[in-house]
Amino acid sequence: MKSLKRTKRLRPSLDSPSKELNLEWVPEGMDPSSACRVLVRVPGYVEVAEDGRHMFHETKEIKLVVDRDKTNLKDLLDDIAAEVKSPEPAQNSSKGDKSDDTGNSSKGEKSDEEEEEEPWEEDEVEYVGLNDENQYLPAAQQPADSSDYEPSELESSEVDELLVDDDAGCEIVEHTTNLENPTIAVGLTFEDGDTFKRAIRQYAVLNEFEIAAPYSESRRYRGYCKGTASKKKKCKWRIHASELQDGKTWQIKKIQPKHTCASTAKLDHNCMATNAWVRDRVIDTLRDEPTIGAAELKKQLEKKYSIKLSYYVVWDGRQMALEEINGKWDESFEEAFNFKAEVERTNLGSFVQIEYAKVGKKMRFTKIFVALKACVDGFLNGCRPFLGVDSTVLTGRWRGQLASACAVDGHNWLFPVAYGVFESESAENWQWFFEQLQRAIGSPPGLVISTDAGKGIDSAVTSVFSNGVEHRECMRHLVKNFQKRYRGSVFKKHLWPACRAYSKQHYEYHYNIMKKASPNAIKWIEDSHKHLWNRWKFSPLCKCNYVTNNIAKTFNSWVRNEKSQGVIQLMDRIRQMIMQKMDMRRRLATKLTDKILPHVIKELHGMSRNLQDTRDHSKLEDMRHSVDLDNRTCTCNKWQITGLPCTHALSFINSLRNRSVEDYVDDYYSVAKFKKVYEGVVMPMTDRTQWPRVDMGFKLWPPLLKRSAGRPRTRRIMGVEEGGKIKKQMKCKRCGQFGHMMKTCNETVYDSDAPPPAPPKPKRVRNKKTTTSTASTQQSQTGGCSTTVGVNLLTNSPAGNTRSRKRQLDLGEGASSPTPPQQPGKKKKGVQAKSSKQTRILHSFDASFKEHCTTFYSTYGLLQQLICFFQKHLPIC
Repeated sequence: MKSLKRTKRLRPSLDSPSKELNLEWVPEGMDPSSACRVLVRVPGYVEVAEDGRHMFHETKEIKLVVDRDKTNLKDLLDDIAAEVKSPEPAQNSSKGDKSDDTGNSSKGEKSDEEEEEEPWEEDEVEYVGLNDENQYLPAAQQPADSSDYEPSELESSEVDELLVDDDAGCEIVEHTTNLENPTIAVGLTFEDGDTFKRAIRQYAVLNEFEIAAPYSESRRYRGYCKGTASKKKKCKWRIHASELQDGKTWQIKKIQPKHTCASTAKLDHNCMATNAWVRDRVIDTLRDEPTIGAAELKKQLEKKYSIKLSYYVVWDGRQMALEEINGKWDESFEEAFNFKAEVERTNLGSFVQIEYAKVGKKMRFTKIFVALKACVDGFLNGCRPFLGVDSTVLTGRWRGQLASACAVDGHNWLFPVAYGVFESESAENWQWFFEQLQRAIGSPPGLVISTDAGKGIDSAVTSVFSNGVEHRECMRHLVKNFQKRYRGSVFKKHLWPACRAYSKQHYEYHYNIMKKASPNAIKWIEDSHKHLWNRWKFSPLCKCNYVTNNIAKTFNSWVRNEKSQGVIQLMDRIRQMIMQKMDMRRRLATKLTDKILPHVIKELHGMSRNLQDTRDHSKLEDMRHSVDLDNRTCTCNKWQITGLPCTHALSFINSLRNRSVEDYVDDYYSVAKFKKVYEGVVMPMTDRTQWPRVDMGFKLWPPLLKRSAGRPRTRRIMGVEEGGKIKKQMKCKRCGQFGHMMKTCNETVYDSDAPPPAPPKPKRVRNKKTTTSTASTQQSQTGGCSTTVGVNLLTNSPAGNTRSRKRQLDLGEGASSPTPPQQPGKKKKGVQAKSSKQTRILHSFDASFKEHCTTFYSTYGLLQQLICFFQKHLPIC
């Protein structure tokens, strides 16, 4: 069905009574006021019969007259469907014939009433069925697409009221999104209120003014400029924005004139540059460089925006930005098992172990161990079996330990094998770490583990790797501990040479000299450092001659700037750094085509210069060595330990023709081994929001913090032997010794021109505070009455021991004795004998009264002094 038409409701018009309506089409018995004419145009269609035949139906029209008040839509549709399915159309029109509703036909004749009828084409049309039949017609019968067709003026002027715009209501509203340099004008919209407030804050900072917002609510914002145009006039700038009816979008409604105030960019406390503003400005910088400090960020922001910022505001904004990037620190541990699931999903065969313990009623994180499959395979297939194990303290909120096990490839480049985090360097934690390491790599032949002299790590290596693993000790730690107890030039000259000697003879030569100089020092080394620290005892299977644990220190330096991150973020960041490093070296390995690594051959060729001919033994005055090219050995023992020909072997190889140095280098330095090291691929991982969600049935809480007082250090204090600063000592200009200055020097100097020694410093004598209680009582019998006066000058109360009271005690005033004692170091002033008694009393009264009035400001103290004065100088009447 193509369309369903309904005529307009026809009612007699009171405005035009003379005009008669034609109601002949209304059936008899039907109310004309509720009668409706319905026209249904059924387009041609194809009907598929049950036997598969196609029956073509031509277009036909169905005209119906229904009572609007008595007919419902369902009955109308049923009647129309019955007419459509009828074999013969209810109304059939022939060529030029016009059929009316009563069944009478006429050829080209039209009555006056019919001419006054409103045309059907102008009636309102509603679609009630399908409108596309081309899909059922053959391609030959489909109408041709005539691109040259131009509609007539009548057709072009007609408006299709049934045209539906599919894009209506789906318009995308473009909001202001440039928050770095926002545009503020009337009518602009923002995604939400928070976006608007961020934009207006940045706008104020860029235009150097401050905004006071008395109404900064969830649905409206009103602000005005805090600046002043003059002493009595304020800036007239105003802004008003509010939420629209959709409940989310914000729009600027009003803005007052431009600013007439001065700049506020140089204020010390700009209220617009808050920690939230700093967070928005530095978040992109922290994504690329998460370890940049607050001081550097403060410097960059002040230079870019010409504004003064507080260090603490920048520090707080930096913390907010890091929290937005990495999540909250307390909640980051909940992603530990999600991280494990993602690593095991993307890098099949990787080993991740997480430990936790129940503290009170909460399950708290304790340890994590990560060993990527590509790193383990690279170590077992191409690296020398040497591992440097050490740990470094974390510089974040939790001061745990980041442990690592690293190897070296043929280039002597760092190759991380495994890493993990635990609370402290205890024997239990190291035991757990080495157990996980053994599960990851096993016990390959010739394995060597190099550690420092820690007690916990010392016992852990021995207990876990009990199958003959060689345990080396870092010589740098040994020397540092040795110098705390023994010093001297003999140890400086012979301790390191004894360590680096490849042969037993050279070792014993330096060792015996030190033992002869100090047997106790050598005994201390033998008792305290029982692991291998001298090269001549190293196993020839490892092909590594390292006597220090610098390989682990290199890893610590590599991740130094990342240690301030959270534990899970740190684990993922180290994985990312390893992935990038292995990818770069893998691409480098594809370009190598030689048998041995180029840098190894270059180093050996440089060593072969200016060597003596070993075949002429008469010219040799030093020790002679025997070289066996077939077994790749030399009596100096260097070739066996390093895997590279020594100078004796190089001299002999270069003296022979048709011999190449490459044939006598160990396979650990070959290009094939180097390619096997980086053959594996560390697959990338998605961000933490897309990791698999693992439900452990409990919440994993962070470990308990044990932070000491003060600001925690982020870098270790390096010693002098490690390149640290030498502590400056004070040197005396009088005697030339260190540790004191010339003005305090008391040393004996045999130089007549030297200044005299400093006088001894006088000792400070402190008077002990005495707390006494005195009272004076006098009685006099006058007229049968007695008077008793009690004076308490100093009491045990702290408030009573004031300066005035102490001075009173020194002067002897208020004591029980009528004669005050003399002050120490002063003579008592006598009174002239010639003066009369009255003059003496008045003079003493006047002087004592003035002294007491200026010294004692307390009313109670002044009263007590006056009582004492009258008792001493005037008779009681």
